Amino acid sequence: MRKLILITFGIVLLSLSQLHAGSDWFRQYNQGLKAMKKGNYELAVNKFKKAILDKKDDSRKIRTYGMHFIKYFPNRELGISYYKLGQNKKALYHLNLSMKMEPSKRAKQFIRKIAGSDSPPITDLKDVDPENPKDPNKKMIVGKRTIKLIGERMSVAVLPFENKGASHDLGEIILDKMITALFNQERFKVIERTQLNKILEEQQLGLTGIIYASSAAELGKGIGVDAIIMGSVAATKSGSISIDARAIDTESATIIVAHDAYSGSADVLSVKNTVENLANKFTQSLPLVDGTVIQVNTDGTILLDGGRMAGLKKGLKCIIYKEGPELKHPITGEILGRKTTILGEALVVESLAKFSTAKVITLTQGEQIALGDKFLTK
Repeated sequence: MRKLILITFGIVLLSLSQLHAGSDWFRQYNQGLKAMKKGNYELAVNKFKKAILDKKDDSRKIRTYGMHFIKYFPNRELGISYYKLGQNKKALYHLNLSMKMEPSKRAKQFIRKIAGSDSPPITDLKDVDPENPKDPNKKMIVGKRTIKLIGERMSVAVLPFENKGASHDLGEIILDKMITALFNQERFKVIERTQLNKILEEQQLGLTGIIYASSAAELGKGIGVDAIIMGSVAATKSGSISIDARAIDTESATIIVAHDAYSGSADVLSVKNTVENLANKFTQSLPLVDGTVIQVNTDGTILLDGGRMAGLKKGLKCIIYKEGPELKHPITGEILGRKTTILGEALVVESLAKFSTAKVITLTQGEQIALGDKFLTK
């Protein structure tokens, strides 16, 4: 009997050692978990994605000779890592995928953090897969809804932050981290820094001294962006830093939104987390909002059925479009979507609780905006 127990124990140890030594997917998964504990979520994302690619069957619990279970939730942990990086679209996709494979309280908890307590699971994951660049449906999950994307997103350029007691290196680090963080939010079209410098040189525009909102707006027009993000960074003798940033509309030279963020330390990881928190605030303050045109006025303004409660703010631009009939496959009868026509753009000039007034600033040649047409914030 003792010999049998020893043989069985040896088999279990052998199976576990083989699992650790010979299964690259398990090594990648374990390394991802360790990276998460250290707060290195970018490394964690890389490890979990490799684990998923290596083990396509993605079983949630692996049995070793009928005696032990090893929990394996790569999509769940990948989703949580994306959440920590502020990439909520990717986070929701992988968390919902994990719930579809095998429900867990941990996955459900993070879905609720992102999308709300009563958010339903995604029923057709292929249609909203953010990892699939060939996805033709162009959708984004916002809160409890999936919004169809029309036209381009708000284009922004980030200017160098004014130093107030901070080192030049810190200002440069914050500028680069801010560009990266905003890009990873997947909400804005961000002008890359080297591209920005090239445009400035080509148009003989410069960045000298303190930049005010009016000159920033003029600069933004020259670059061809919807908004300029600028701000300042201050450091104390104790080593803490404070970052103030604001988005300025290039059309009206008004501040659309302003936020600040604080860090008790100026080390690279603390600065990175602080800037990502700041970028997340901008995304939450400038959400994607869609709705319907409820009135067309003779003075070139229109009324939209979304206001402050929906996230519409004065200074935001909206794409106005109309939807055509459903497109069906001639053989299968499958509904492929709707043909959409962009009619123009409008600038929100007044936002009340449940509706807004917008001024039409561009109109597609030969098109007219009518009651019942749709809008989507850039």
